[in-house]
Amino acid sequence: MSFRLLLIEDSPTQLLTISKTLQAEGYMVIEARNGAEGLARAYNELPDLIISDVVMTGINGYQLCRMVKNDPDLSQTPVILLTKLDGSVDRFWGFKSGADRYIPKEPGFASLIQATKEMLEEATLKPRLRVIGEPTKQLSGEDVNNRLNQLLERLLFEATIVDEVRRIAEDVLDLDSVTEKLFELLSSILDYQAAGLVINQGKGSILRVDSSASVNEGALRSYIAKIALQLGLPPLKDEVPRGQYLPENALTQPIDITGQRLGLMVVVPFPQQTFKPGDQKVVRLIAEQLSVVLRLLELKGHEASGGHGLRSEASQSKN
Repeated sequence: MSFRLLLIEDSPTQLLTISKTLQAEGYMVIEARNGAEGLARAYNELPDLIISDVVMTGINGYQLCRMVKNDPDLSQTPVILLTKLDGSVDRFWGFKSGADRYIPKEPGFASLIQATKEMLEEATLKPRLRVIGEPTKQLSGEDVNNRLNQLLERLLFEATIVDEVRRIAEDVLDLDSVTEKLFELLSSILDYQAAGLVINQGKGSILRVDSSASVNEGALRSYIAKIALQLGLPPLKDEVPRGQYLPENALTQPIDITGQRLGLMVVVPFPQQTFKPGDQKVVRLIAEQLSVVLRLLELKGHEASGGHGLRSEASQSKN
């Protein structure tokens, strides 16, 4: 099997040298002379592996790698960043951008050859599923720019959500303010019929809900309480009223941290509506960041109770 490698390098001399080195190993090399051209060729050629220089004019290697790893059409393509930079900060930033390997340039490129071999062996063991909208269409420069803009907007949107959830705990850290701010944030992003937050407090859980007037709150609480039990959370501290409420297409997202289940988020769309994949990712992002907020809330309760902890304090109040 002849693997197809995309090599992105803005130095003509380095491009020629690295390309010949890889071809001598039996690989087919697709060449690109800058980040924008590299992205266009990645979309059009769908290579088995991308090798990119880091320091380039325009789109650099870090930015290119982040865009590749955040695009559904390319995200499973392994990426090697190849650079003269070899500081710890550079390696850290390389891996944070999503690079599978970060290889320093060296005479003979022995490390690159070895990493390429290993990455392609791994790729053959894990076949990639590619979702390509129009496989016969060649992307133009304008098409690539549009994709880049969409990716950048999405990344900025996600970063904003992360920041907003973390700011929930900035001023006052108590259960009522956290849930109030959470539902305020959630309703500003998603249009939902009902939402619920379950928080694990040790021997019992508590539930806060936000719902439209058309929803029977007792039935909603009963529905969420059943889901919480199924996902391993302790029973609700408060008595759960009986009621029949079986919404379609509800999003259920556990809130976990370091192997512990801190809680659960449930978001219910309006009837005859469904949440899109982007909406589902929003809920996952909020839950991931909320885990930190709930841990801070638990630690605050631990300090306030003189070491008994928020969960122990809750169970004591129950007794």
